[in-house]
Amino acid sequence: MNPLRHLFVGLVVLAVAAPAIAKNPPHPSGLKQPVKDGCVRSDFPIGLNQAPEWVYVYRNSAIRQATGVVRVTHEAVDDAILQHESYDFNANLVPDRASRYLMAGSPSSDTNNFAGDRAGNDKEEFRRLHFEWESGTLPLFAWPADGDRAAVWGSWIWDCGHWTNVENNSGEAKLTGEHTELHPINAIAVTRKAPHAAKGNESQTDVFISNDGTIARAVEKCAGSHTKDYAHYDSGFGACTQKKANKIQPLSKSYKFFVPAPAKPKGAGKLRYRTVKHGSSSGSQKVHVGARGLNVTVTLKNSNHVVRYAKSFFVSWAKDASKPAALKVTIKSILIKQADPNPEQPDPTPPSWALTMRVNGAWWLLNDLTSGLKSVTDNKVIEVNRSFKVTVPKGRSVTVQVDGKECDEPAGTITLGLFARILKPCGPNTDEQNPDPLRLLMNDATGIILDTYKSAQAAIGDHLATAAQTRTFPATGAVTFGHGLEADATYQVRYVIARG
Repeated sequence: MNPLRHLFVGLVVLAVAAPAIAKNPPHPSGLKQPVKDGCVRSDFPIGLNQAPEWVYVYRNSAIRQATGVVRVTHEAVDDAILQHESYDFNANLVPDRASRYLMAGSPSSDTNNFAGDRAGNDKEEFRRLHFEWESGTLPLFAWPADGDRAAVWGSWIWDCGHWTNVENNSGEAKLTGEHTELHPINAIAVTRKAPHAAKGNESQTDVFISNDGTIARAVEKCAGSHTKDYAHYDSGFGACTQKKANKIQPLSKSYKFFVPAPAKPKGAGKLRYRTVKHGSSSGSQKVHVGARGLNVTVTLKNSNHVVRYAKSFFVSWAKDASKPAALKVTIKSILIKQADPNPEQPDPTPPSWALTMRVNGAWWLLNDLTSGLKSVTDNKVIEVNRSFKVTVPKGRSVTVQVDGKECDEPAGTITLGLFARILKPCGPNTDEQNPDPLRLLMNDATGIILDTYKSAQAAIGDHLATAAQTRTFPATGAVTFGHGLEADATYQVRYVIARG
């Protein structure tokens, strides 16, 4: 997203009758379709919230479902201050054949989702279906990890902010067209490649459904109700996006997904399952036990207030005595080597950081584990000393990922004449200074740790990991979070993995 308009764009969406998942429409192609659907190729009206950042493909708000393998998952480095209440969780789906129609463009045309030379379209998104939901809405237990399989439901939209191969659509830009996404999503069912919370030889599928469409939903709905023609929006558009009720999104009449069982060993008995509820959870479920897993149908009634369904399904076979390896992960400490990853304009006061960490599919927000990230300085050692249990199935690897941001965006203060809200998990930032408004509205990426061990046994030990701005992700290649302006080795994390 163009950081110049991060400060300006809109809020929220009104509950309407729940649409059914529609039949597949034609595959979107051509550079004119996003404009026909309501995208305005001008930064100025988008930045001033006079035109939408996102619009429905074919102007159709029907919920779409996609299935596939998830790649390169992480929290956003920066987001639009007035369009969010928390930073987005970002992920990219390599869609199964039946879901590929959701990706606009084609490999031969080098357009839309297939624009290979687009600087603003990170390698993680290339030939994939990007999906997003605010991290404050999507709980950590349901965040997919790289390599997990997922079924995802959500709004099929054009990202109107990027129509060229240059991030800010300026200079010697080439018209490549907007790309399609599911944003916001309203449901996700994640089947773990490596179940991390198993009690025995179990598969694990984590499910979250909610009508909290976040502020993104308001922009999309208001784009449909306040358009004058294909290129202009009436004066009521901006006010529409500010209505709090407009964050509520409609839900599908039901959500159906498959929970696979693990491979059936010799001599095993009947298939069995258990469920775990995560916090408050509404809705009802019907479970049909099949020969190879569960066919689950979840129904969650539409409401004018936020409702959520949050459960995990674990499937196993009776008389299966095999067990995964049990590990104890202890996060010992964080060493901040360079508090400002891009110190072109020094921070007036020590900045705050936000970091997330995962071991396979188990995620933690490190800010919840220590208050030391609220104010960081060069060479500061932050003691964490928190331990967690994870399981690793036989034959599966162990991946440790840490990434995050220095919270540079103004927050809780007036900036450029407008109030900049605080986006979680960052805190207030009331004295940020930068003569360049583009840099003023950008966070710095702190770098990525991505350690992989071929087995649970290989992961055991005392580890000191150093962050780098670019890491190589499986089936993706080199990926850089953020803007490519930051330094390497800005922090280290010491963690210990032992038998649990």
